[in-house]
Amino acid sequence: MKKIYIFLLVLAVSLTLAACGNAKKEEQQVNEAPVNEGNMQEEVDTKNEPDESASTNVNGNETITVSQEDMQKKIDELNYLDFELEVKYANNQEYEAELERESDISIKSKIEDSVNNVKVNGSDAFNELYPLVKQLTITQQTTKDEAIKEVLATFNLPDDYQKFEMDIKFKDGTSLEFEDRK
Repeated sequence: MKKIYIFLLVLAVSLTLAACGNAKKEEQQVNEAPVNEGNMQEEVDTKNEPDESASTNVNGNETITVSQEDMQKKIDELNYLDFELEVKYANNQEYEAELERESDISIKSKIEDSVNNVKVNGSDAFNELYPLVKQLTITQQTTKDEAIKEVLATFNLPDDYQKFEMDIKFKDGTSLEFEDRK
């Protein structure tokens, strides 16, 4: 009988130590995310975001880092579930933005802006994209020209693009895709 209790005790301690050991490894991997040189921003995995802390955005202004839960609440305020934008310019310059609710309800957000040498992911990208996407008034009835004009103005992008692509998925499940080439 004593052997059974000792065996169960050793098993419980082993499982506890193994579970704690994995959490520390995952935390170290998040903390050791690569930092790009120049004006590039640190890449962050949004699934392991802290609850709140201060960070600096692309413009040098202090912003609040939001958790996945906060991002989910904010994205629920939008008329869109997914927003993807890709605008290509001359000399292989482009602006890409993505704000998307994944199937596991986590929020994926990123900005890749080679025009301004900016690359942000996670809550930093969310903090910049959310207010812009919230300003958009695009509906299923919006024309292509109206949508392009509104997006370029809202995102403060030049209108001398070579290719414009935008995909929006609305809360009701309908999607809208616009593509334009100059």
